[in-house]
Amino acid sequence: MALLFFQVCMRFIFNHPIYGIDEMVTFFMIWTMSMGWCTVYWDNEHAVLEFVMKKMPHLFQRIMYNVTNLIVVIISIIYIPGSKKLFDMQMKMTPVGGLDFSKAYYYALPVLVMSIIMLVLSIYKTIAYLVTGDDKLVAPVQEEVLALLELDESRTRKEKERGGDNDDEWNS
Repeated sequence: MALLFFQVCMRFIFNHPIYGIDEMVTFFMIWTMSMGWCTVYWDNEHAVLEFVMKKMPHLFQRIMYNVTNLIVVIISIIYIPGSKKLFDMQMKMTPVGGLDFSKAYYYALPVLVMSIIMLVLSIYKTIAYLVTGDDKLVAPVQEEVLALLELDESRTRKEKERGGDNDDEWNS
């Protein structure tokens, strides 16, 4: 974002834009999002309707976790040849926008790398979950949730000890 701000200042204030910053920001954002999704998936911090899953029988939970991982496997398998084809197509294009390399390195390659990583992670999680049955492999870590709840409770207690919200001041 700082690069974009710098680019806008150079373009509109000094009337001398820096060639290639827009593409560089696009490069960093796409790579960051692709690797970020892999990290979120590995740490089980993706969106899960946890309140619904907790009310279901354990067998249903196991089935749904495996179905979810299998969907990720299938999507990754589909993305790998598609992003490879897109990479090959973009490599034939001449570099534009100020960077010395093709857009393939910041449009298609991050998707290809993300797809391969997600394929490996989801296969590992599926096999490990089937073998061990450990819910920590596929569900958000409960210790983190409990730690956040305890932190919130301790803040509430401290506010009450200090006097908390003095509604009497507003009512008088």
